[in-house]
Amino acid sequence: MTQAPAERLHLADLVEEDHDHDHEEYDRHSVPGRLPAGEASGQGWYSWHAPYDDLESEQNDRLELVQEELVAFFDAAAAGPLHALSICAGQARDLLPILIHHPRGADTRATMVELDRLNASFLHGALGSTALVDVEVVVADAGHTDAYRDRPPADLVLLCGVFANVEVADAERTVGLLPALCAPGATVVWTSYGDGLAEIDAVVAAFEDGPFELVGLTRGPSYVVGGHRFTGEPAALPANTRIFSFRARGDEAEGSASDDQ
Repeated sequence: MTQAPAERLHLADLVEEDHDHDHEEYDRHSVPGRLPAGEASGQGWYSWHAPYDDLESEQNDRLELVQEELVAFFDAAAAGPLHALSICAGQARDLLPILIHHPRGADTRATMVELDRLNASFLHGALGSTALVDVEVVVADAGHTDAYRDRPPADLVLLCGVFANVEVADAERTVGLLPALCAPGATVVWTSYGDGLAEIDAVVAAFEDGPFELVGLTRGPSYVVGGHRFTGEPAALPANTRIFSFRARGDEAEGSASDDQ
């Protein structure tokens, strides 16, 4: 949407100790500690990430568009400390490689909210293989305001996959609450796919009706990647408030919000 795709690399390129921080060489498809395809243990949201190991998959096409938006944000960000917030971070295959390789990654405090304990454990292990020192993995329900209490407003908010897994009323409520999570001028990057595509027009309308301006919107064959800039003033975060709940999946309970891309 905003920048030409970077060259695709592999896991070995990402975990090299000699990172040159050339953002044309990001590994867009792996994070440290990733299990080889077919070796994911357990079910649910951990194994949900397995298709990202196929470099030709539709999931990776969507991931690449998300990361183009992230690179564009960091390239344009003003000097000084930044705060990134990933809601339902999953395995952070979108944000983590960018933080590792982009020069502004060292300036960024990142908060990754993830309820699934296996994904959270994966993230802790992945972070141990990096030089990042200001990334917090919050094991909590991202669909509840308590997960964000006492944390600063974010310059970058990722809502990747959330709108694909919630009802339209929850999606609209989530957009309505974003001013309580965003710093002035913040960028929000979001995606949807699957059943969520039927509600995309309502999601876009919710942004348009609020204090947001469109940065970009790409409609793929079975997914949407959007970017909006916050143009309003930060709001107070309501206490003890349900924002959204994921649709029932059989192996997930209500509020078990875990996803990325």
